[in-house]
Amino acid sequence: MSNRNKSLCWEGEHTPRSAVSLAQHVDWRKWSQVRQVEYLFNQPTPAEVYSFFGPNASLSQLYEACAVNQPAEARQQAYHILVTLAQKRTELLGRPEVAKALGALVEHYAYRRRDLAEWQPKSKNVYRQLESLLRHLFDEYGDVPAWVLSAWVAGKLQDSDLNIPALAVHLGSGRSLRSFSGLPVLLTKKLEHEMRQAPDGCSVLEALRYAQLAARGALEWFGPVLESRLGRELLPDDNFWLGVVDFFTATPLVDPHHFGPVCDWIHAKRTVGVGQEPAQPNFSLKGRSMHSVLAQTERWHRGLARLRRHQNTGPALTTTWPGLPLPNFRGGDKDRIRITQLTTFGQLIDEGEALKHCVASYLHSCLRGRCGIFSLTMDGVRAITLEVTPERVVVQARGKYNRPLADDERFWVNRWQSEARLMLSKYV
Repeated sequence: MSNRNKSLCWEGEHTPRSAVSLAQHVDWRKWSQVRQVEYLFNQPTPAEVYSFFGPNASLSQLYEACAVNQPAEARQQAYHILVTLAQKRTELLGRPEVAKALGALVEHYAYRRRDLAEWQPKSKNVYRQLESLLRHLFDEYGDVPAWVLSAWVAGKLQDSDLNIPALAVHLGSGRSLRSFSGLPVLLTKKLEHEMRQAPDGCSVLEALRYAQLAARGALEWFGPVLESRLGRELLPDDNFWLGVVDFFTATPLVDPHHFGPVCDWIHAKRTVGVGQEPAQPNFSLKGRSMHSVLAQTERWHRGLARLRRHQNTGPALTTTWPGLPLPNFRGGDKDRIRITQLTTFGQLIDEGEALKHCVASYLHSCLRGRCGIFSLTMDGVRAITLEVTPERVVVQARGKYNRPLADDERFWVNRWQSEARLMLSKYV
């Protein structure tokens, strides 16, 4: 029998398979970062990368952000950028949470103002390293607003239909914010100046609200405004809602925590109607006093609480929705602390009755998936109602009569935030 017709011995037959298996068990974490990047870009398909490193590994995430579905020229540029970063011994390549931000850096690299070779990391904090790198590459005059770069660093590359990296590159070249296409509103020079001063961590909408309030000399209302529906969306009748802000700022000694509930009452009055009244889309505060507005808001709240006894006048208590894909929470001795998503209208009614606020007015927002409502209980007693956006941001936390979080409640909300990978608005 010729050698080519002889069956392979077991060792010979399994050698290639064993080599693959061995390769998959190589501890690539002990390789230098340069070698890791070289190996990454030598793989013929994404499947090989994910199989070797694991789909959730930092290098796999980096490969997906920088190289997948890219033409050869773009892949070659990405390779050179990542090798250069690897040579600088930065921690950026080993952190999956910044992979998207690095992918955007690679995408916009052609618009850099300075060379990558000139940059050196000065901090051990990976986020500060990335912000320093972005400023070095794209911020020629050092005046790109911190809230723009922090959004890029956090991987929030789209905000209010704006491409955040493109906005940073635009501003970093010395051009004005007003000239960037796609802004949600037209900006005056004054609004642009104030918007650039918005605090680090702001979204585009929050920075706009900051500018609008600064222009009115009403920055002390920034927190209450962001906690209201004005902090969640830019409404078609935005000028009307800014007039509501003016109505409050012109009234001395009014509790800012009334602002959100009053906005909810006005929204209901303009869109669905209050009580037996039809919707009044042209409803205005003109000629009304703060006292009468607060009294009507309170009556509306009490009317919502009575819906349990008059079900036939409104939506069924059994009305349900799937809720946001976020986990509930249990903590403390014997799970005495619980944070649970409310997913029926009856649950919203119960929550509002117990805590004397208007959370039941969020029914339509919950049905449309615009927010999730969670209830924090301590030893079975309702304590705090939380509103969370689909972007996983806790934007409101209110106790009985709309009081803010107490310190012990904030502790448990922070625990839940950490475990569920949520963000807590700095104004909560």
